[in-house]
Amino acid sequence: MTSVSSRASSTPSFANVLKAEALTARTSATTKLLLLASVVMAAVSAVANLSTVDDLASDDTLRLAMHASTVATMIFSLLAGLVATTAAFRFGSIDQRLLSAPVRSTPLAAKVIGAGATGFVFGVVGAAAAVAITASYYSFNDVAFSATSPLVTKALLGILIAAPLYAMGGAAIGFLVRNQPLAVGGSMAWLLVIEPTFIIGLPKVGKWLPGAAGVALTNSPDPGLLAQVPGGLILALFVAVVLGFAALRFRVTDV
Repeated sequence: MTSVSSRASSTPSFANVLKAEALTARTSATTKLLLLASVVMAAVSAVANLSTVDDLASDDTLRLAMHASTVATMIFSLLAGLVATTAAFRFGSIDQRLLSAPVRSTPLAAKVIGAGATGFVFGVVGAAAAVAITASYYSFNDVAFSATSPLVTKALLGILIAAPLYAMGGAAIGFLVRNQPLAVGGSMAWLLVIEPTFIIGLPKVGKWLPGAAGVALTNSPDPGLLAQVPGGLILALFVAVVLGFAALRFRVTDV
């Protein structure tokens, strides 16, 4: 009885496991590099898209500017979630988590929640960067920019929702695939090659896929995409489904 009691008392609480995940995320050089890369790519994407339009003062251009300056944040949030989970399998830290917290739902939940928190940070930084980048471009071209415009606030709200969902989805995919190069390469192939093929070739199907749903959350001017609210719901549903499969695999297979 004493040994059982001492073993139970030595098992860390879920809060402590979450703290450990937060510490890992804060000290991860890879996560910091991904965050920096997301800001750089947001600037590149925004400038590249805005340089092709003639009327900066139009509402469609403003929607394009906010979409272009936020969409990269989602992709890098996904990568942050993927790397966080697959690195745990790659370097064996998941084994240590299971030794200290043998209930498998504990490290899985901590990883996914931790990824969501990291994704929210990406979303906040991405939203701030989007405003700064777009405002600077408009100012350089002597065009008025209002950060309180509904077209701006809708995109910012969308990225604050999409980034955590993408990061949580990435963490769940990591539990399913586990092999880091395969998980990262497969996810990028899906988002950058397979989904665009569906969106262009079969738009009625493509708009319901998770990548397109995430893009819809940025209030994209693309008329072929879903509106923001259904896009967010579809993305959340995909994340929930992937997380369910990840939990099932993690419970029944060896690490």
